[in-house]
Amino acid sequence: MNNIFILLGPTASGKSKISYHLANNFNFEIINADLFSIFKFLNIGTAKPSKEKFNTYNHFLFDKLEPNEAYNVSTYCFDVTKVLNNIFKRGKTPLIVGGSMMYVYQLLNGLNHEYNLLDGDSNLIKFIQNKYSNEQILHSIYNYDNKLNKKIDVNDSYRIEKLLERLISKEKLVQDKFIGLYNEEKYNVHIIFIDIHDRKHLKVNIKKRTQEMLNNGLINEVKLLKEKYNLSEQNQSMKAIGYKETLQYIDNKISIDQLHALITVSTQQLAKRQMTWKNKFIVDCSVIYPELDLTNVFKYISQILK
Repeated sequence: MNNIFILLGPTASGKSKISYHLANNFNFEIINADLFSIFKFLNIGTAKPSKEKFNTYNHFLFDKLEPNEAYNVSTYCFDVTKVLNNIFKRGKTPLIVGGSMMYVYQLLNGLNHEYNLLDGDSNLIKFIQNKYSNEQILHSIYNYDNKLNKKIDVNDSYRIEKLLERLISKEKLVQDKFIGLYNEEKYNVHIIFIDIHDRKHLKVNIKKRTQEMLNNGLINEVKLLKEKYNLSEQNQSMKAIGYKETLQYIDNKISIDQLHALITVSTQQLAKRQMTWKNKFIVDCSVIYPELDLTNVFKYISQILK
């Protein structure tokens, strides 16, 4: 049986720290499950691992795309499958780590709405999503057929993309194109979730981390990316928390104090949403934040791998 371990939890809760503790004690190689860490050069705002960490541990699905490219959950699922096969062939054990909960959920449960898209269709969808905001896209779709987008949240880029695929593709729907790790008999999935027992402590940590990112050069990082790749808020990479707010600051739309406040509040809201995902997963073992005592996790993993 090929064991797959998945470490989930809200932002700033210590996932990276825990992952390296586990990698030091078990035969783990780390697979990224944070959407925006997949983009190159988004380092400070995504709290991406340092060069030292990259050199010390095997990491996968980091720095895969240019900042002006687009990505989706379907591609992620197939990318992870390739990486898993690579890791298992070398006799190692994968540890998937991140906070992009919807991506992990689809990875586990499969994709039920895949279309046979022509290359031109895919390019058109990418063009639309890069050029127009979600609100503009949904408004246009509503004008075309007011029954289509009533249940789609304006922030749900994945469902908007799937709706565009449905409208643009002339090919038939392919059911269960990716069946999900849970439906693969060769995999045994184990989920470890970081529970937040002290939300006030997490909020303080998020505020502190925001200030550290600004001190470490987040603004300059975004400036350089914007100039080099001609980026705007419409680019997928710039929709990341910390980057979309910094673009507003660079464009003189907000002050430095407002920038800090916006990033902090947006990150806290993200953490709250991430915590609600726990009920959608089959959690095998938990870690309590802020203590992060790994005793039970070590026992659990040892029993599985013995």
